[in-house]
Amino acid sequence: MTVRTEAPVSAPIADLESDSLLGSFPEGRRLVGTACDRCGRTMIGARVVCSSCVSREISRVALPTSGVLYSFTRLHVGSDGVRAIGYVDLDGGVRVRTLADIREGSTALQPNIRVELGVDGDDWFFAPVVGEGREENPHE
Repeated sequence: MTVRTEAPVSAPIADLESDSLLGSFPEGRRLVGTACDRCGRTMIGARVVCSSCVSREISRVALPTSGVLYSFTRLHVGSDGVRAIGYVDLDGGVRVRTLADIREGSTALQPNIRVELGVDGDDWFFAPVVGEGREENPHE
């Protein structure tokens, strides 16, 4: 005799509500974050659930506009020239886990330099803070 049992299929929970990371807040255009009201973790993006405790008790927040450059690389894109992209650790402990455009200026790019968010229409980027040096990175 064969006994067949079927486990219930669990429905996946989408992690992000949308692809757009830029939102409007009273402070102006900022990167969108989600703060968990249960465990206190803050994450980048408009989440449906907390990535740490899976709580649905969450709030939409504006993320800080400054941080440190964690890592970067330069892409050589044919006739378009060189494009810098990298990861940024925002003040408050949130890492921008999407490769962000880094606009190079007079400050040489290197890990742990201070950077700040810039917004150009619907595009966002980070640029070195002029006159700021290296900073200790808490994620190292």
